[in-house]
Amino acid sequence: MDFNKLNNNFSGLYSFANTLSEYLKPYSEMMKTINQNITAALENFAEKAKPFNAFHILAKHQFTYWKPLYPDVVDGIIDSIDVNKYLSGKIDDKSFIDYNELCDEMANSPLLTDTNKAILYQATQAMNIGLYDLALIGIVTVFDGVLSIAAQNTTTSISKRLNEIEDKIDRLSEEQWESLDESDITAFGMYFTWTESMKGFQEYSEFNKPEKEPKSLNRHWISHGRKTTNATKLDCCKMINALYGLIYFGSPI
Repeated sequence: MDFNKLNNNFSGLYSFANTLSEYLKPYSEMMKTINQNITAALENFAEKAKPFNAFHILAKHQFTYWKPLYPDVVDGIIDSIDVNKYLSGKIDDKSFIDYNELCDEMANSPLLTDTNKAILYQATQAMNIGLYDLALIGIVTVFDGVLSIAAQNTTTSISKRLNEIEDKIDRLSEEQWESLDESDITAFGMYFTWTESMKGFQEYSEFNKPEKEPKSLNRHWISHGRKTTNATKLDCCKMINALYGLIYFGSPI
């Protein structure tokens, strides 16, 4: 084989390839810059989306929350192997939620009758001394009473009354949302975590099938005394948060 002849035949192709490479070099640099910008934008988006991810996790664990989530809390929620354990360590942090202050605020709501105000205070006192089962039942009772007033519906159907509240929330105008005096992220957090938490709270299952007892907080099983696991302080706090969410959305409506 004549390699010199073969080399001459391909010399034009080599020249073309080199020329093309030089021609495309600026575009290659441009694409490299574009890729770097896209990567940076995606990383920035992922960082900004972390609070929404954290709210999603809180909702999944029935933890209604309405305050801005600071980076350390966001990372704590997202990185936790056991989210309930993490939250159990946060509920005594008054910068996270001050439950005494929260209950005082709720007691001023016109949605609470005098009887339910008394029950709420007694329930929080029971919670503070470790009587969590008693406290949880009391808070659920207050929730039920407030829900009836907020929904203007005295029927016993928890699903129907909650749906009425959620329908009213969905119909809030932009001006009404703004009148809630909360930032967009906070309003989203409250709405998303509360409505998602209520899905498990109103879930129905048959008492004659104990194997189907809901693992989440469930009004049907708590109110009728069928809950088979002991309540925790976190359960009580979750229920207080849910009550606050109900008052938050019920009052302006």
